[in-house]
Amino acid sequence: MFSYSQARNLMSKIGPAWLVMIADVDVASIITGLETGSVYGYHVIFILLVLAIPLAVIQYAAGNLGAVTGKGIGEIVREKYSRRLSAISAIPMAATDFISYVAEYAGIAIGFSIIGIPPIISLPIIFIVHNAIVFSKKYSGMEKVLLPITLVLIAAIISSVFLFRPPAEMIIRGLSPIQPYGNSGFDYYIVANIGAVIMPFMLYYQAGATAEKRLGPGDLRLIKRETYVGALVSELLMVGVVIAGTFMGGEVAVRYLVSAARVFGPAAPYLISIGFISSGFLALVVISLASSWGIGEVFNWGTHKDGSMKSMGKFYLLYILESFPAMLIAIVLGSELVNLVISLMVIFVIVLIPVGVLLGSLVSSPEVMGANRLSPAYMRIYWATFAVIEIAGILGILL
Repeated sequence: MFSYSQARNLMSKIGPAWLVMIADVDVASIITGLETGSVYGYHVIFILLVLAIPLAVIQYAAGNLGAVTGKGIGEIVREKYSRRLSAISAIPMAATDFISYVAEYAGIAIGFSIIGIPPIISLPIIFIVHNAIVFSKKYSGMEKVLLPITLVLIAAIISSVFLFRPPAEMIIRGLSPIQPYGNSGFDYYIVANIGAVIMPFMLYYQAGATAEKRLGPGDLRLIKRETYVGALVSELLMVGVVIAGTFMGGEVAVRYLVSAARVFGPAAPYLISIGFISSGFLALVVISLASSWGIGEVFNWGTHKDGSMKSMGKFYLLYILESFPAMLIAIVLGSELVNLVISLMVIFVIVLIPVGVLLGSLVSSPEVMGANRLSPAYMRIYWATFAVIEIAGILGILL
């Protein structure tokens, strides 16, 4: 049985893996899940649950790297290989993140619009709060803000599922491995969900946040458990989102989901509102940190051991300027752009390739990891799951 001090010590180390896993259920993923559910119903449930495996395996490698080296991915690639290669892996991630910012702000705008607050009021306030968090200068302080938001998001999605009362026989049918593969439309949505399961920013975030929190080799077992549990919870939440999407009646626009939800009582629209706001805000902070860390590591703006959050004004400037244009676009065009995120999810399958390859080479390198390098058996699983994701994604795009 845990003593109070042991429990407190455990809770002080939880955060990076859990946050990035729940942030994976961002607005872009939610839109993808809603549209998938609206078109193909429960047929993707089996695939979503299977995707928890590569999510856990690949993300743990990022956490492992951060704990053992005390550095982020971009920093290690720059030191081991070159700044150019570090930029090749980080800058495309940062570029695609801009579209994610637009999607997160648009989703937040939708959430507030449901309860009658227009984007011109809600988004500037969110922008200020989003940027104020980073000026706490301590990663642990940011976690104290973000961790409760993950619980709000989980509660909103679970409550929505119970409110909709999906038929048990349809869920059971969705758990079958036999689904309509080969259908071009179905395969496209599968690729989109594959792209949503592991986004490039997630790898940068978990490695950087683990290093920023000063977790070390002695914490690897905890990091693995936190990552694996977070991966399962993340995909179960996506199953809940897909189930909610089945009640859209074939309409993919979010406003139709809200209309459909009103049939289930006055609380339903508020649950959807809370879901969009919490998921968008959580992802906004996590993506901003991952992108800023990644670029900062490329150009050597500071180290996680010294506290890159405290290093210099360039980090703060980048953090602020990255999302400001996205906020303006979301205010003007917001909901019209949200449905473009499915294309972004497909793009993520391609953008993930350089980051995934570099991460695999780093965590298996004795030079980088020493005695803590991931075992050959683990790496076989890593490369197999990574290859399956990329091959399935590329085939889905081509076919």
